[in-house]
Amino acid sequence: MDLDVFWALLDQSASAASDQHERRVWLTSRLALLPPGDICGFETLLSASRGRVNTFSHWHAAYVLCDGLCSADLFFSFQSWLIGLGREVLASVAASPDALADVPAVRTLLAVGAQSWPDAAWPTWEGLAGVSREAFYIATGRSLDNALAILGHVPVTDAGPFTGEVWDLDSPLEAAVRLPRLWELSGGMEEAA
Repeated sequence: MDLDVFWALLDQSASAASDQHERRVWLTSRLALLPPGDICGFETLLSASRGRVNTFSHWHAAYVLCDGLCSADLFFSFQSWLIGLGREVLASVAASPDALADVPAVRTLLAVGAQSWPDAAWPTWEGLAGVSREAFYIATGRSLDNALAILGHVPVTDAGPFTGEVWDLDSPLEAAVRLPRLWELSGGMEEAA
């Protein structure tokens, strides 16, 4: 599977479904129709996409967005959500975690505030992590992890270890300096004043 097909499938799933559950079902059913090598390719590209935003800086951005309610497990699902927003969003945020401030979905979430988000509104997509495994099993009756191991690919199953410098996630100063636009949009500047 090439990168264009990977992103086309994700984009089509967003157009074809009204929520994440339907998107997961749609993606799984489409992937299950592909050759096993393409399903492995999808998982490999998903892992590579996660790797682009698996830094401490990106976790800090998710932490600010989620008002401090972003464990490493939640960050893994946040990475899926980011990937689900599309190629351009992922590229922008991969280049600069503060670019989250430009994402319309993020602006909407911050306008409401994390304390008011219903469960379905959280910027996470837990189901994306299992799409390839389920599709591979449907298509072959076998384990995707075994097939990936034969290919020398270790699937990514959680966030970390993080790359980059580490600092105090709860520090308003660190957030203001490292994520100025996101911090301001989150109301952090008002709280610090």
